[in-house]
Amino acid sequence: LPPGHGCPRLVITHLGKPLCTAHAGTILRELELQNPVARLLGAASQAQEEAMGDGANAVVLLAGALLDNAEKLLRAGLPVAAVRDGYDAACKEAVRLLPGLACHVLADLRDPDKVAWALRAAVGSKLFGYQDFLAGLVARCCVAALSPEGAFEPDNVRLCKVPGGSVTDSCLLPGMVFRTEAESRTHQAREARIAVYCCPFGLARPETQGTALFQGAAEMQAYGGAEEELLGQRVRAIAEEGAGVVVVGGRVDPLALQFADQLGLMVVRLGSRLELQHLCRAVGAVPLASLVPPPPGTMGHCRHVYLSEVGSTAVVVFRQDGGACPVATVLLRGATDELLGSLEEAVTDGLNAYKALVSDRRLLPGAGAAEMALAVRLATLGTYIPGPEHYSILEFAQALKTLPAALAENAGLPVNETMAALEALHQLGTDTAGVRPGEGGAPTMDAAREGVLDSLLVKERAIRLASHTATTLLGVSHILVAKKSGGPKVRGENPNWDLEPDALE
Repeated sequence: LPPGHGCPRLVITHLGKPLCTAHAGTILRELELQNPVARLLGAASQAQEEAMGDGANAVVLLAGALLDNAEKLLRAGLPVAAVRDGYDAACKEAVRLLPGLACHVLADLRDPDKVAWALRAAVGSKLFGYQDFLAGLVARCCVAALSPEGAFEPDNVRLCKVPGGSVTDSCLLPGMVFRTEAESRTHQAREARIAVYCCPFGLARPETQGTALFQGAAEMQAYGGAEEELLGQRVRAIAEEGAGVVVVGGRVDPLALQFADQLGLMVVRLGSRLELQHLCRAVGAVPLASLVPPPPGTMGHCRHVYLSEVGSTAVVVFRQDGGACPVATVLLRGATDELLGSLEEAVTDGLNAYKALVSDRRLLPGAGAAEMALAVRLATLGTYIPGPEHYSILEFAQALKTLPAALAENAGLPVNETMAALEALHQLGTDTAGVRPGEGGAPTMDAAREGVLDSLLVKERAIRLASHTATTLLGVSHILVAKKSGGPKVRGENPNWDLEPDALE
């Protein structure tokens, strides 16, 4: 089965790390693709993932189905130009019909209940069974990170994965959580002013080694004492400016840490510059490049900073209870790394789906209902269009049916019976009929009534991208791959004789 079919895959990365996921974007990103067609499909899936955050599986499935159906038409003698023209016409007609299939409009972007109802399908597609809990959690995150102007950036919601516990132990914190420990003996601070330094907590060291020549013991003692006194003055100056927490992005000098403990400063070290930037945004601080007293207006503020233990993992929490915080953190809990990875994908897709809803609040019926409705209408349209494009439009309609067919197969339903029942309902005018997950009873359901909804913007982008990828590949006459020429390699003393020189470099 190709990536994007919805079934989990066990992927071994080039570093030997096992990865179990059903997300097409993750699978194609971790694989080392050599086939040019596969690489182009992977690039299309990655483009959908970066632009919309959702719909990567749909792009791979639809583009693959379009190429398979185009092969049948080409073998039957249809010209390539006719296939491409038919696909382009069908894509334009599908995009034109999509707004007419919208069944709901998200009225209020700041209502967590309505937002959760709109995000259930995007979250549940990655971790079925916890969609209600996760949709509510993601909705509260999105509403908390939404700016007063109505703009939303998924980067303002941070994810912290802590192994242990159950999925329902995941929670939202108004602030930031870091998997690290406090360097100092002070482990908490309330109503603290925070100084952030993107440099080591200590005096600057030269890159090259130097030699100091002393004439006697007095000079040597004075040399060490002067350095210690200078470092003490700098740490005391930071404390005198009112700082209660010092966050650094480099090493922590033991002598500087001793002065900080004497003054009651809490010192936290973060190894990522990106984490420093997000922390500055959360507390309103300005990062400083050298260990100097913070100038006015550069220190941030946090209501409560403390060292805690979640499960058996030490974390440092910056909470902003009761105040406006532009950054929120979702603390994800799970028993295994695979479960935590699925949780991260589900929450990330929910955040990106909310970003799409901020741009366009219209919602389509999910569970394959929109694709089946488009397939039925395009099939009807194709029968009335003269010329060779008639066959391409019909094959485009058949390709759209592969998406609900994949949902039925993943749900454990009989595919042929489910597709027949679903198509019959759409022929009768029930545009919101979709595939019901394997819960017993009828294989179909009313997706709009059950709250299984998809973003119109995501669906439109996926159809456009899949169609463009298929028509681009159909226009290729030859594939030229740059490879090194030459005969078989001679076995030599080098243990890596069978590898390319580029791999060795």
